Amino acid sequence: MILVGQLDSPFVRRVAVSMNIYGLPFERQVISVYADADAVRAVNPLGKVPALILDDGETLFDSQMILDYLDELAGPDRALTAPNGPERRDVLRCCAVSLGLSEKVVGLNFETKQRDPDTIDDGVIARLETQVKSALNWLEARQPNPWLCGSNMTQADITATAAFTHLFNRRGELFPESDYPTLAALRKRAEALPPFQASPFPAD
Repeated sequence: MILVGQLDSPFVRRVAVSMNIYGLPFERQVISVYADADAVRAVNPLGKVPALILDDGETLFDSQMILDYLDELAGPDRALTAPNGPERRDVLRCCAVSLGLSEKVVGLNFETKQRDPDTIDDGVIARLETQVKSALNWLEARQPNPWLCGSNMTQADITATAAFTHLFNRRGELFPESDYPTLAALRKRAEALPPFQASPFPAD
């Protein structure tokens, strides 16, 4: 299998870490949605990453679709997201907040670092910052025990850790990790594990 995208994307990274946990070997096609836009669109018509090219040539895109497939391969006893019931909904709820957090951080980066300065809208930036803080506060209040959804690591923790590492590396000046000690501890615990270290967030 070939995982398309860069590990500075929290969406790509959550897939890579999950594949490491499942022991699924994969190659990487390291292309950027900005610098290699045509190449990305050749894999995903939306021009987004991640995408996963299966051994038979089938291509999956959108990280949730890919993770559903990986959970099927792993089977219900090993799946990082429960197959049904309140346990599944709790994991997906946490993932939804973490994914939304990452989407808002990506938007914030675009608005403050890539948009023409003459077209910057301070109201849009303020709204994005508020949404990021709201997501962080919600996740901080979860009080992991020791993980977000209980005693075992789930997809909620993988997705949250990928989101936090992306945030604190890209916009840590706006959202200091020290303001979120519970999330900081969760991130530190997860990032020390071999599946995360095998697919690290790239150094600048």
